[in-house]
Amino acid sequence: MAPTLKSPPTLPPQVFHSGFVAIVGRPNVGKSTLLNRVLGSKIAIVSPHPQTTRTHLCGIANLESGAGKSGGQIVFVDTPGVHAGRGVMGRELLRHVRAGLEGRDLALLVSDVSRAYGREDQMALDLLRDSGAAPAAAPAFLLLNKIDLLPDKRRLLELMSAWRQRYEFAEMIPLSARTGEGVPILLDAILARLPSGPAYFPAGQITDQSQNFQISEIIREAALRRVRQELPHALAVRVESLEELPRLARIAAAIYVERDSQKPIVLGRRGEGIRQIGIEARQELEMLLHRQVYLALHVLVREAWREDRRFVAELDWRNEG
Repeated sequence: MAPTLKSPPTLPPQVFHSGFVAIVGRPNVGKSTLLNRVLGSKIAIVSPHPQTTRTHLCGIANLESGAGKSGGQIVFVDTPGVHAGRGVMGRELLRHVRAGLEGRDLALLVSDVSRAYGREDQMALDLLRDSGAAPAAAPAFLLLNKIDLLPDKRRLLELMSAWRQRYEFAEMIPLSARTGEGVPILLDAILARLPSGPAYFPAGQITDQSQNFQISEIIREAALRRVRQELPHALAVRVESLEELPRLARIAAAIYVERDSQKPIVLGRRGEGIRQIGIEARQELEMLLHRQVYLALHVLVREAWREDRRFVAELDWRNEG
Protein backbone atom coordinates (compact mmCIF):
# COMPACT_ATOMS: atom_id res chain seq x y z
CA MET A 1 0.00 0.00 0.00
CA ALA A 2 1.35 3.36 -0.99
CA PRO A 3 2.15 5.59 1.95
CA THR A 4 -0.36 8.29 2.70
CA LEU A 5 1.03 11.76 2.16
CA LYS A 6 0.12 14.20 4.88
CA SER A 7 -0.53 17.82 4.09
CA PRO A 8 1.90 20.23 5.75
CA PRO A 9 0.47 21.90 8.83
CA THR A 10 -1.33 25.14 8.18
CA LEU A 11 0.54 28.00 9.80
CA PRO A 12 -1.38 30.96 11.14
CA PRO A 13 -1.08 34.00 8.87
CA GLN A 14 1.46 36.58 9.92
CA VAL A 15 -0.31 39.63 11.31
CA PHE A 16 0.93 43.05 10.22
CA HIS A 17 1.01 45.54 13.07
CA SER A 18 1.18 49.30 12.66
CA GLY A 19 0.74 52.40 14.74
CA PHE A 20 2.10 55.70 16.01
CA VAL A 21 4.57 55.83 18.89
CA ALA A 22 5.39 59.16 20.56
CA ILE A 23 8.83 59.69 22.13
CA VAL A 24 8.92 62.21 25.00
CA GLY A 25 11.37 63.25 27.69
CA ARG A 26 13.46 66.13 28.94
CA PRO A 27 16.33 67.49 26.81
CA ASN A 28 19.40 65.36 26.18
CA VAL A 29 17.98 62.02 27.35
CA GLY A 30 18.73 60.48 23.95
CA LYS A 31 15.39 60.61 22.13
CA SER A 32 16.85 61.57 18.76
CA THR A 33 19.79 59.19 19.18
CA LEU A 34 17.31 56.38 19.84
CA LEU A 35 15.29 57.25 16.75
CA ASN A 36 18.39 57.33 14.55
CA ARG A 37 19.52 54.00 16.02
CA VAL A 38 16.17 52.30 15.35
CA LEU A 39 16.01 53.55 11.77
CA GLY A 40 19.65 52.85 10.99
CA SER A 41 19.73 56.29 9.39
CA LYS A 42 20.14 59.81 10.66
CA ILE A 43 16.92 61.82 10.43
CA ALA A 44 17.17 63.78 13.69
CA ILE A 45 20.12 66.03 14.49
CA VAL A 46 21.88 65.57 17.80
CA SER A 47 23.68 68.03 20.06
CA PRO A 48 24.11 68.50 23.82
CA HIS A 49 22.02 71.71 23.75
CA PRO A 50 18.33 71.98 24.70
CA GLN A 51 16.01 73.04 21.85
CA THR A 52 18.04 71.03 19.32
CA THR A 53 14.81 69.32 18.22
CA ARG A 54 12.36 72.16 17.58
CA THR A 55 9.40 70.34 16.05
CA HIS A 56 7.84 66.90 16.19
CA LEU A 57 8.96 64.69 13.32
CA CYS A 58 8.22 61.18 12.15
CA GLY A 59 10.65 58.33 11.71
CA ILE A 60 9.24 55.25 9.99
CA ALA A 61 10.57 51.79 10.89
CA ASN A 62 9.51 48.94 8.61
CA LEU A 63 10.00 45.56 10.28
CA GLU A 64 9.85 42.35 8.26
CA SER A 65 8.16 39.20 9.47
CA GLY A 66 10.10 35.99 9.97
CA ALA A 67 11.16 33.37 12.52
CA GLY A 68 7.66 33.30 13.97
CA LYS A 69 7.51 37.08 14.30
CA SER A 70 4.96 39.32 12.70
CA GLY A 71 6.02 42.25 10.60
CA GLY A 72 4.88 45.79 10.97
CA GLN A 73 5.41 49.50 10.55
CA ILE A 74 6.20 51.68 13.56
CA VAL A 75 5.76 55.40 13.01
CA PHE A 76 7.87 57.07 15.69
CA VAL A 77 7.04 60.67 16.55
CA ASP A 78 10.10 62.39 18.03
CA THR A 79 9.28 65.49 20.08
CA PRO A 80 11.31 68.42 21.44
CA GLY A 81 12.87 68.04 24.87
CA VAL A 82 10.50 69.13 27.62
CA HIS A 83 11.89 72.04 29.60
CA ALA A 84 10.73 75.27 31.19
CA GLY A 85 11.26 77.47 28.14
CA ARG A 86 9.68 80.90 27.88
CA GLY A 87 8.40 83.14 25.13
CA VAL A 88 7.09 82.25 21.69
CA MET A 89 9.73 79.59 21.03
CA GLY A 90 9.18 77.91 24.41
CA ARG A 91 5.43 77.76 23.86
CA GLU A 92 5.91 76.47 20.33
CA LEU A 93 8.14 73.64 21.57
CA LEU A 94 5.53 72.56 24.12
CA ARG A 95 2.86 72.70 21.43
CA HIS A 96 4.88 70.27 19.34
CA VAL A 97 5.25 67.90 22.31
CA ARG A 98 1.48 67.90 22.85
CA ALA A 99 0.87 67.47 19.12
CA GLY A 100 3.22 64.49 19.08
CA LEU A 101 1.25 62.84 21.88
CA GLU A 102 -2.08 63.24 20.11
CA GLY A 103 -3.50 60.17 18.42
CA ARG A 104 -0.63 57.88 19.34
CA ASP A 105 -1.06 54.18 20.04
CA LEU A 106 1.85 54.11 22.47
CA ALA A 107 4.12 56.57 24.25
CA LEU A 108 7.78 56.14 25.17
CA LEU A 109 8.99 58.23 28.09
CA VAL A 110 12.79 58.31 27.90
CA SER A 111 14.84 58.85 31.06
CA ASP A 112 18.58 59.21 31.54
CA VAL A 113 19.84 56.80 34.21
CA SER A 114 23.07 58.76 34.58
CA ARG A 115 21.21 61.85 35.87
CA ALA A 116 19.00 62.36 38.89
CA TYR A 117 15.24 62.74 38.48
CA GLY A 118 14.47 66.43 38.12
CA ARG A 119 11.91 69.09 37.36
CA GLU A 120 11.98 68.52 33.60
CA ASP A 121 11.41 64.78 34.05
CA GLN A 122 8.34 65.66 36.11
CA MET A 123 7.18 68.09 33.41
CA ALA A 124 7.47 65.35 30.77
CA LEU A 125 5.57 62.93 33.00
CA ASP A 126 2.85 65.51 33.62
CA LEU A 127 2.46 66.09 29.87
CA LEU A 128 2.15 62.34 29.37
CA ARG A 129 -0.44 62.07 32.13
CA ASP A 130 -2.40 65.12 30.95
CA SER A 131 -2.50 63.80 27.38
CA GLY A 132 -4.89 61.08 28.53
CA ALA A 133 -2.43 58.20 28.53
CA ALA A 134 -3.82 55.13 30.25
CA PRO A 135 -2.38 51.61 30.25
CA ALA A 136 -5.59 50.18 28.76
CA ALA A 137 -6.10 52.82 26.05
CA ALA A 138 -2.74 54.28 25.02
CA PRO A 139 -0.07 52.57 27.13
CA ALA A 140 3.30 54.07 27.94
CA PHE A 141 6.73 52.47 28.21
CA LEU A 142 9.51 53.83 30.39
CA LEU A 143 12.88 53.61 28.65
CA LEU A 144 15.84 53.73 31.03
CA ASN A 145 18.43 55.01 28.59
CA LYS A 146 22.24 55.30 28.80
CA ILE A 147 22.73 52.10 30.80
CA ASP A 148 26.22 52.00 29.28
CA LEU A 149 27.04 54.93 31.61
CA LEU A 150 25.81 53.12 34.72
CA PRO A 151 28.74 51.48 36.61
CA ASP A 152 26.49 49.33 38.81
CA LYS A 153 23.55 47.81 36.92
CA ARG A 154 21.91 46.93 40.25
CA ARG A 155 21.04 50.61 40.43
CA LEU A 156 18.43 49.94 37.73
CA LEU A 157 16.20 48.11 40.22
CA GLU A 158 16.12 51.18 42.48
CA LEU A 159 15.33 53.48 39.58
CA MET A 160 12.55 51.24 38.28
CA SER A 161 11.03 51.02 41.75
CA ALA A 162 11.02 54.82 42.05
CA TRP A 163 9.38 55.25 38.64
CA ARG A 164 6.65 52.74 39.54
CA GLN A 165 5.58 55.09 42.31
CA ARG A 166 5.12 57.89 39.79
CA TYR A 167 3.20 56.23 36.97
CA GLU A 168 1.72 52.92 35.85
CA PHE A 169 3.95 52.02 32.91
CA ALA A 170 3.05 49.06 30.72
CA GLU A 171 6.75 48.16 30.33
CA MET A 172 10.09 49.33 31.71
CA ILE A 173 12.99 48.66 29.36
CA PRO A 174 16.66 49.40 30.11
CA LEU A 175 18.65 50.19 26.97
CA SER A 176 21.44 52.20 25.41
CA ALA A 177 20.51 54.20 22.34
CA ARG A 178 24.22 54.84 21.75
CA THR A 179 25.32 51.19 21.64
CA GLY A 180 22.03 49.58 20.63
CA GLU A 181 21.80 47.36 23.72
CA GLY A 182 18.16 46.59 24.50
CA VAL A 183 16.80 48.17 21.29
CA PRO A 184 15.69 44.83 19.70
CA ILE A 185 13.79 44.05 22.92
CA LEU A 186 12.11 47.44 22.67
CA LEU A 187 11.02 46.89 19.06
CA ASP A 188 9.53 43.49 19.88
CA ALA A 189 7.65 44.98 22.83
CA ILE A 190 6.30 47.83 20.70
CA LEU A 191 5.04 45.51 17.95
CA ALA A 192 3.32 43.34 20.56
CA ARG A 193 1.36 46.39 21.73
CA LEU A 194 0.40 47.85 18.36
CA PRO A 195 -2.87 46.88 16.71
CA SER A 196 -3.08 45.02 13.42
CA GLY A 197 -3.43 47.47 10.57
CA PRO A 198 -2.07 48.76 7.27
CA ALA A 199 1.22 50.43 6.48
CA TYR A 200 0.76 54.19 6.71
CA PHE A 201 3.80 55.02 4.55
CA PRO A 202 5.51 53.32 1.58
CA ALA A 203 8.10 50.71 2.57
CA GLY A 204 11.09 52.79 1.43
CA GLN A 205 10.14 55.99 3.27
CA ILE A 206 11.81 56.64 6.64
CA THR A 207 10.66 60.19 7.49
CA ASP A 208 7.96 62.72 6.72
CA GLN A 209 10.38 65.67 6.64
CA SER A 210 10.75 67.69 3.48
CA GLN A 211 14.14 67.64 1.78
CA ASN A 212 14.66 71.35 2.39
CA PHE A 213 14.05 70.87 6.10
CA GLN A 214 16.53 67.99 6.28
CA ILE A 215 19.12 70.16 4.55
CA SER A 216 18.53 73.06 6.94
CA GLU A 217 18.82 70.78 9.97
CA ILE A 218 22.12 69.31 8.79
CA ILE A 219 23.50 72.84 8.41
CA ARG A 220 22.15 73.85 11.83
CA GLU A 221 23.76 70.82 13.46
CA ALA A 222 27.14 71.74 11.96
CA ALA A 223 26.68 75.32 13.18
CA LEU A 224 25.76 74.12 16.69
CA ARG A 225 28.96 72.10 16.86
CA ARG A 226 30.92 75.18 15.83
CA VAL A 227 29.44 77.76 18.22
CA ARG A 228 29.13 75.28 21.11
CA GLN A 229 27.99 77.15 24.24
CA GLU A 230 27.97 80.65 22.78
CA LEU A 231 24.59 81.00 21.08
CA PRO A 232 22.92 77.65 20.36
CA HIS A 233 19.34 78.80 20.91
CA ALA A 234 19.73 81.91 18.74
CA LEU A 235 20.55 79.95 15.57
CA ALA A 236 18.07 79.20 12.80
CA VAL A 237 18.67 78.02 9.23
CA ARG A 238 16.56 78.38 6.11
CA VAL A 239 17.26 77.01 2.64
CA GLU A 240 16.91 79.80 0.11
CA SER A 241 17.41 77.78 -3.05
CA LEU A 242 18.11 74.22 -4.15
CA GLU A 243 19.06 73.20 -7.68
CA GLU A 244 19.55 69.48 -8.27
CA LEU A 245 21.56 68.49 -11.33
CA PRO A 246 22.44 64.89 -12.25
CA ARG A 247 25.81 65.02 -10.48
CA LEU A 248 25.66 68.23 -8.47
CA ALA A 249 23.32 69.99 -6.05
CA ARG A 250 23.61 73.75 -5.62
CA ILE A 251 22.33 74.95 -2.25
CA ALA A 252 22.09 78.46 -0.88
CA ALA A 253 21.15 78.81 2.78
CA ALA A 254 20.98 81.52 5.41
CA ILE A 255 22.02 81.14 9.04
CA TYR A 256 20.00 83.52 11.21
CA VAL A 257 21.12 85.07 14.49
CA GLU A 258 19.30 87.58 16.71
CA ARG A 259 21.86 90.36 17.19
CA ASP A 260 24.65 91.99 15.24
CA SER A 261 27.12 90.98 17.96
CA GLN A 262 26.35 87.30 17.27
CA LYS A 263 27.20 87.42 13.59
CA PRO A 264 31.01 87.38 14.05
CA ILE A 265 30.69 84.31 16.31
CA VAL A 266 29.28 82.31 13.41
CA LEU A 267 31.54 83.85 10.76
CA GLY A 268 34.69 83.33 12.81
CA ARG A 269 38.00 85.05 12.26
CA ARG A 270 38.47 85.81 8.56
CA GLY A 271 35.42 83.66 7.78
CA GLU A 272 37.02 80.47 9.13
CA GLY A 273 33.96 79.60 11.24
CA ILE A 274 31.40 79.61 8.48
CA ARG A 275 33.85 77.86 6.18
CA GLN A 276 34.16 74.98 8.66
CA ILE A 277 30.38 74.82 9.05
CA GLY A 278 30.12 74.49 5.28
CA ILE A 279 32.74 71.75 5.10
CA GLU A 280 31.09 69.65 7.84
CA ALA A 281 27.58 70.15 6.51
CA ARG A 282 28.56 69.40 2.93
CA GLN A 283 29.87 65.95 3.88
CA GLU A 284 26.49 64.92 5.30
CA LEU A 285 24.53 66.64 2.56
CA GLU A 286 26.34 64.62 -0.08
CA MET A 287 25.30 61.42 1.70
CA LEU A 288 21.72 62.67 1.88
CA LEU A 289 21.49 63.79 -1.75
CA HIS A 290 23.81 61.13 -3.26
CA ARG A 291 25.73 63.65 -5.32
CA GLN A 292 28.33 66.38 -4.97
CA VAL A 293 27.13 69.53 -3.22
CA TYR A 294 28.03 73.16 -3.75
CA LEU A 295 26.95 74.97 -0.58
CA ALA A 296 26.77 78.75 -0.25
CA LEU A 297 26.17 80.01 3.29
CA HIS A 298 25.71 83.51 4.66
CA VAL A 299 24.70 84.94 8.03
CA LEU A 300 21.71 87.22 8.49
CA VAL A 301 20.54 89.12 11.56
CA ARG A 302 16.84 88.92 12.41
CA GLU A 303 16.22 90.74 15.65
CA ALA A 304 14.61 88.59 18.37
CA TRP A 305 13.41 86.01 15.83
CA ARG A 306 12.48 83.56 18.62
CA GLU A 307 9.72 85.99 19.64
CA ASP A 308 8.47 86.37 16.06
CA ARG A 309 5.53 83.97 15.88
CA ARG A 310 5.35 84.06 12.10
CA PHE A 311 9.05 83.39 11.58
CA VAL A 312 9.07 80.54 14.13
CA ALA A 313 6.10 78.96 12.34
CA GLU A 314 7.90 79.26 9.00
CA LEU A 315 10.78 77.15 10.33
CA ASP A 316 8.41 74.15 10.48
CA TRP A 317 8.49 72.33 7.14
CA ARG A 318 4.75 71.62 7.48
CA ASN A 319 4.20 75.31 6.73
CA GLU A 320 6.38 75.40 3.65
CA GLY A 321 4.62 76.98 0.69
